Amino acid sequence: MQLLNSALARLSEDYLGGISVDRVVTVVGVLLSYVLAHAFQRIPARMAAAKHIFSIVSTIFLFGPVQEQYTGLIHMAVGSAAIYGLIRWIKSAYMPYIVFLVAMLHMSYSHIQRQIHERSTGAVVMDYTGAQMVFVIKVTSLAFCVYDGRPNVVHPHMSAYQRKNAISRVPGVLEYLGYVFFFAGFSVGPAFELATYRKMIALDDTRARRQLPRRAYRKLLEGAFWMVIYVAYSNVYTYQAMTKPQFYAHRSLLSSALYMCTTGLVVRSAYYTAWKMGEGACILAGLGFDGYDAHGAVQWMDIANVHVRGVELGSSLRQLIDSWNVGTNTWLRHHVYLRISRTPADGARASSTRATVLTFL
Repeated sequence: MQLLNSALARLSEDYLGGISVDRVVTVVGVLLSYVLAHAFQRIPARMAAAKHIFSIVSTIFLFGPVQEQYTGLIHMAVGSAAIYGLIRWIKSAYMPYIVFLVAMLHMSYSHIQRQIHERSTGAVVMDYTGAQMVFVIKVTSLAFCVYDGRPNVVHPHMSAYQRKNAISRVPGVLEYLGYVFFFAGFSVGPAFELATYRKMIALDDTRARRQLPRRAYRKLLEGAFWMVIYVAYSNVYTYQAMTKPQFYAHRSLLSSALYMCTTGLVVRSAYYTAWKMGEGACILAGLGFDGYDAHGAVQWMDIANVHVRGVELGSSLRQLIDSWNVGTNTWLRHHVYLRISRTPADGARASSTRATVLTFL
């Protein structure tokens, strides 16, 4: 939408301190997903196919005409078709690892192409690779969950998380595409399991649905707060300023350190903005419903991209890592680390150091 981009460019220049248009368009896309989420949750649970189709069409609209990421749509359409074929037709125990390899190679190709483009043009822009990272987490998680749910395979050492999310049958094409192309978390996350998506599709509880707007719009307000921080200070606190010798001419070591810490907070606020708004859109659509406890109270999963307090005030490196990019950390823990930290023969725990190094590689 050239007209929309032109209007957002003027908005950015006049009121947002000249923030790049691609960032503004991403936020607009996330905000539009709130409107779509209200419509999505009004589709009856018995019309699951309609919900899948609504999700797919919404993503095509938001990522195509709104964000103009047509190349990304083609990449992920081709990738999703290829990976679905691998999940459905490969019956060996190597299936999830083949899917993992194919998805990672495809994503690596996209990142290399982006870096080549940035080096040749000198312009750093937001493209489809962010959404592709969420896509990779989803399809590789699904492959492992399908493998975990195969009835002819014994998994005596599965974690509680793996048992909960195991899938007994490969999903149909429409459900698979609805999950992979779920509109509310497509661009900025959070990533989640197919079992979580299915609970959202089946949500038909008035009491639970009444809680959605309050929980969702609290996230939106939190994201809006960090957006104000970024707009107000992103041109004041920059790492580029610290690369110039004159920056240190009249600053003490303490002043320079404080400036660097403040700059880090301002840079992170851009992530907090998109991630918190994305969380709210997913929650508003019903994502995170987890049934009821023993007393009949509604239970909700932690649908999160980031825990800001843990990042900013964490008392340990582990707490900081666990609080940043939560969906990726969950994926790495349950679908990578725990699978390579046990030997296939007897399930004995292998070297944790080796498993950690391989996970982060």
